[in-house]
Order: sequence, then C-alpha cells, then structure tokens
Amino acid sequence: MENISDYALAIISLLVFVLIVLLQAAMTGAAKAKVGATPGSTPKEDYENPLYRLNRSHQNGVENMSAAAIALFACILVGVASFWVNLLMLLFLLGRIAYVVVYSRSMGNPTQGIRTIVYVFSWAMLVILCVMAIWGLL
Repeated sequence: MENISDYALAIISLLVFVLIVLLQAAMTGAAKAKVGATPGSTPKEDYENPLYRLNRSHQNGVENMSAAAIALFACILVGVASFWVNLLMLLFLLGRIAYVVVYSRSMGNPTQGIRTIVYVFSWAMLVILCVMAIWGLL
C-alpha cells in the first residue's frame, strides 16, 4: 500500500498545472482589459492574434484540469504504483508547459503541427493514467 506522500511529485505536478492555468487567467484578463474587450468574451478566431492564442491556451487548460485531477486522484485511491503515477503526471505537466509555450509563440501550423503533437502527448498521459486506474479496479 502506497502512502499519499509517495505521490508527492504527481500532486505537485497537478498543482503547478493549476497555477499555470490561474496565471493564464490573470494574463488573459489583463490582455482583454488592455484592448477594451469585455471580461469573459472570446476574442475573434484569428491564430495570428496573440490574445486569441492566450485565451485558447487558457481555455484548453481549464478544459483539461478536471480530467487531470480525476485521473490522478483515481490512481491514488486505487493504489496504482506511485512511480508510474509520478512519472506520467510529470510528463503531463512538461507537455502542458510545452503546449503553452508553443501556442503563445505561435510555433508551427495552427492545426496538425507541433501544438497538436504536444497536446496529444499530454492527453495520452491522462489516458494512460485512466487506464491504469481502471485496470487497478478489475
């Protein structure tokens, strides 16, 4: 049986991801205020617009946050080996950091480029965590 402290790296990875999303929220709000956009509004869909990319990157983080938390805590509750949970959550976090950098700097093609690759990488870490939790319940 694993102790909760055995999952410290995984929990810290999730919390750092949450902090990144919260920072993006503040940055998005400030950027919208600077251009006179209404709080909560969605910028015009234009990949060349840095505000659009920042907003979408933030929204994508919000969309993935609950899945990451559920996958992580399901693994902890089921008792999935902490080594794998820590590794997969760290890789998830690194992928999310790469996603934010790639998206904010407009690197690669708007679709099917490096942004898609780093997104799918992070997504795959969550899928693996979910499968491991399910497997642990069988």
